[in-house]
Amino acid sequence: MVDDTRLRPTTSHTLRYSLPEHLAARRAAQRSEWVVQTIAVSVAVVCFILAGLLIGPVNTIRKERQLVIDPATVKGLPPDIALLGKLGTFRALAIDWASIRAERLKEEGKTYEAMQLHETVCALAPRFPKVWANAAWNMAYNISVSQYTPEARWQWVQNGIKIIRDKGLRFNPRSVTLYKELAWIYWHKVGDFLDDEHLNYKRALAVEMEIVLGAPPVVLNDEEYFDWFHKIVAAPRDLAKFLASDKEVAALVPRLREVDLQPEHGLLEFVARHLRPDLRAADLAKEQPGSDTLIARRLTLLKDPVNALALDRLLAAVRSDVLRKQHSFDLDWMYDLMVKQYGPLDWRNAFAHALYWSSWGDKVSEGVAATDPADAMNTARFVFFSLQQLINRGRITLAPDFDDPFSSYIELTPDIRYIPYLYDTYMRLGKKHFADNPRFKEGTPGPSYMNGFVTAMSNWIELLYLEGGEENRKQAENYFTWLREHNPHPDGQTQEQYLQTVDEYVMGGILAQLQTFKASSAIIGSFIRQALKQFSLGQTKAALSSMVRARQCYDYWMIDTKIDINDRRKLQEPPILLRDQVAGFMKEPRVDSLAKARLWRALPAEQRQMVYDGLQPFFERLCDAQKPAWAVERAFPEPPAMDEFRRRKLDTVGAPRKEGVEQGERYKP
Repeated sequence: MVDDTRLRPTTSHTLRYSLPEHLAARRAAQRSEWVVQTIAVSVAVVCFILAGLLIGPVNTIRKERQLVIDPATVKGLPPDIALLGKLGTFRALAIDWASIRAERLKEEGKTYEAMQLHETVCALAPRFPKVWANAAWNMAYNISVSQYTPEARWQWVQNGIKIIRDKGLRFNPRSVTLYKELAWIYWHKVGDFLDDEHLNYKRALAVEMEIVLGAPPVVLNDEEYFDWFHKIVAAPRDLAKFLASDKEVAALVPRLREVDLQPEHGLLEFVARHLRPDLRAADLAKEQPGSDTLIARRLTLLKDPVNALALDRLLAAVRSDVLRKQHSFDLDWMYDLMVKQYGPLDWRNAFAHALYWSSWGDKVSEGVAATDPADAMNTARFVFFSLQQLINRGRITLAPDFDDPFSSYIELTPDIRYIPYLYDTYMRLGKKHFADNPRFKEGTPGPSYMNGFVTAMSNWIELLYLEGGEENRKQAENYFTWLREHNPHPDGQTQEQYLQTVDEYVMGGILAQLQTFKASSAIIGSFIRQALKQFSLGQTKAALSSMVRARQCYDYWMIDTKIDINDRRKLQEPPILLRDQVAGFMKEPRVDSLAKARLWRALPAEQRQMVYDGLQPFFERLCDAQKPAWAVERAFPEPPAMDEFRRRKLDTVGAPRKEGVEQGERYKP
């Protein structure tokens, strides 16, 4: 019998099985992969959460660095621009086509069609500053010069300004390129001399800004000027809310509307036209407006002392509204430029606008990514250029013609008030930019600014000296001392031109030219004419200084004429020279009639006596030619004591003889 117990499995033994090696490795890998995936998903979730937390700060940085369009700057975007932005890759082709077509239209003289296409290009690429700059350049330079009237040319210059100021900067508020272009148009196209119509641009800009701001007030110092402008800065900036909330203004506005004046630009124009603080043509008219005319009723309301305070607040608020909304100015920055940085800017001057936009662009573009270094540097340089031009031509005398701004009289003369501000700007920016340069010396503007600074300072010394006055003289001497110490020869020695007094430095070159009778007459006459112009502009102090220089040159020439046996080289006595220059100034067609009337009031009685009889017929014709005609007794009244003056006779010297003798050089022993 066979024992089969060994053949049957028993419950006491467990079946044992080992996976093959490759299957075991697969199972281990699956477990490891699950762990990795779990960790990866967890990390991804954490990253998404952290990224969500960073969206706000990242978007803020993108807006600050102008990497995206800020919805706040394009609120109310026209539907056509929004649609054009959805063209995708075809937008580049549309830009190329529109640009080429615009150039052809410009060459064909179809300027308005060209402008529309330029605006289309800008709409297709609103975030690309160069297209705005190109459009502005074409309008202000290329299209404007193809026009034939000053009105048309100025309109196109304005189009160039507005497309950057009112549109381009809306999409690119921190683009230094656009600020540079805007400053350039004001500085070069309007302020400089290269355009044939530059004087008309200056007139139009000055008249418009005088309407907005009013005529500059009569002040005794800069602080009073700052206080005048601060009223506009401090005025409420929600005009509609202000008109409703101020009880006195709310009561005045309906009365203004009764005489057809609204709290807007038209009110400012009427005030500028009829309430100027200085001599106006209307003051000299033969017939004054009757009390029942609309103008008279308006003036009665505006001049009523009861309305003075409310009207003052209303005008300040309207000026603020127009400056911000129509001219895109930041009022706080305008005020800061004047009070803290550059002095009493006259906003009728194109160089003040160039200074504003260049300094504002330099400020807001700091930290912007991908800024063009050349544009950034040139934008900053316009601060220097604008201030220097304000020194040379910053004082504006304007006789506005509000009906035809291009017929206005404008005169731009030096304004030495800006000299200390430009000096401080050179020192401040020089230290900021070059303090780390091994060639930088404390108390200088730095190596890159040095040449321009020295040239400018030489001009300042001459202007200050010729302006006259003890304070100006001391300032000129301080600058002269600076040149002596900081502008030596390359070998370190003091330059010879600085080894003299300020008098010799400035007047030496002038006196050196007094070598002939002809040159002496011309130089003395130019000083007298300059004095007369300054008198006519109300610059009495400078005019008296010019008369002193004329007398100084006269005395220098006449020193050795005493040994002459005849009058061959003698000039007429100063009163005679002055008489002749006054007569010539009054008859000069290019001099504004109001300036002549101002000069007549400024001249001493004895000088008016000398020319009155000879000029009286001319005065009558001049007054009759005005529109409306002037009363000659108001504009050019007869000087006192004329009968007594007529009984006297002025002594004169004979005309220089030319009998075989040239008007030769000064006497040399």
